[in-house]
Amino acid sequence: MSPEIPFVFHFCLSSMLLGCIAAVQLDGLTMELIHRDSPQSPLYPGNLPLAERIPKPSACPFAGLHHQTSMMSANKAATNKMISPLTSYGDPFLFFAQVGVGSFQEKSNHPHFKTYNFQIDTGNELSWIQCEGCQNKGNMCFPHMDPPYLNSQSKSYKPISCNQHSFCEPNQCKEGMCTYDVTYGPGSYTRGNLANETFTLYSSHGKRTALEDITFGCSTDSRNMKYAFLFDKNPVSGVLGMGWGPRSFLAQLGSISHGKFSYCIKANNTQNTYLRFGKHIVKSKNLQTTKIMQVKPSAAYHVNLLGISVNGVKLNITKTDLAVRKDGSRGCRIDAGTLATLLVKPVFDRLHTALADHLSRNQNLKRWIIHKLHKDLCYEQLSDAGRENLPVVTFHLENADLEVKPEAIFLFREFEGKNVFCLSMLSDDSKTIIGAYQQMKQKFVYDTKARVLSFGPEDCEKNG
Repeated sequence: MSPEIPFVFHFCLSSMLLGCIAAVQLDGLTMELIHRDSPQSPLYPGNLPLAERIPKPSACPFAGLHHQTSMMSANKAATNKMISPLTSYGDPFLFFAQVGVGSFQEKSNHPHFKTYNFQIDTGNELSWIQCEGCQNKGNMCFPHMDPPYLNSQSKSYKPISCNQHSFCEPNQCKEGMCTYDVTYGPGSYTRGNLANETFTLYSSHGKRTALEDITFGCSTDSRNMKYAFLFDKNPVSGVLGMGWGPRSFLAQLGSISHGKFSYCIKANNTQNTYLRFGKHIVKSKNLQTTKIMQVKPSAAYHVNLLGISVNGVKLNITKTDLAVRKDGSRGCRIDAGTLATLLVKPVFDRLHTALADHLSRNQNLKRWIIHKLHKDLCYEQLSDAGRENLPVVTFHLENADLEVKPEAIFLFREFEGKNVFCLSMLSDDSKTIIGAYQQMKQKFVYDTKARVLSFGPEDCEKNG
């Protein structure tokens, strides 16, 4: 069984030859998300020279969750608007999508795309790419497999002049150019210039379709990005912003997306899946709906979490632990870029107690505490019967119930020769976020215009 935790929903934007751009008006879009361990991935071991293959951390089968815990500890002081999967939660690149970026003239007189890799970010608005300016004196680049984006050589790159675009924010200007500054946590940020560029995608017709004048950030200085721990094996160049706001990639798709996108996270850790926009979203029956909200200054998607149950028994949780505070903190977000669910400490403690009480009655389980991973709700399966009668956790949202099965509540791994599972949710001082691991094997449809989230069980293997 793979020790990797495969359920973080991330992107890699990869380039292809421009060729003939399809002059069609799209009313939808489908992007294939390629798992990093699939044969189509540039990081698939068989596609890399032997010396460059990234070993799986066999000594730590809960490595992704451990990394999330460690990063949380380092970001305790983060404010409400400094929340992002970039530095806080989970592994950085487990799914990829192929898209062309920019336009570069080659000797053959045919323009080509360049290859740049992006992570989806449903918690923030602005998309950005690490640009060549990060190599200038006084600036900083984070490590990457390829050179930074050569924006000065792209024929379609257009920097935005100050006060000449509605996306320019007040006092965000330098040397006549519109700038941006995004902070993700203490000491972690990206800064640079706002610009327009051409993104070219494959349409459902199999043709390539250019999206001109997509506004994004050309990063010339970034610090403390979590990609740095991958060193020169990191394929991620930036993020694709999918949160609330007019500058998000979702909003800029306009009539292509109609403000809608969907995904379905598979349980299989090497199979690809799809991100769908607009009319390409496959209709499903019997989906539940709940409202989604923006709690400013955050661009994340908030939902009303009213309570939590374990096997149908509601936990004693106060409304104040779940409600949004006047400063915009607390409340509940749903984020496919956060690996494991985070619960504010009072809520987590009650859930932890209820689960421990339920599991203590299973004679085929032995309690473990894995100190080096800071995990104290782990169990060894003494027999196959240890997997029987495991609890179900239900998140009670406004007008809808998100039911999480045992395989999405716990991480099941082989550890020190034993079959062990641990709780895959974490305590946090200030945030509640329903993460990707608890969303697997369910379809989610975001309708930002209607401000509605629809979801329900789905066979994601059928590309729902």
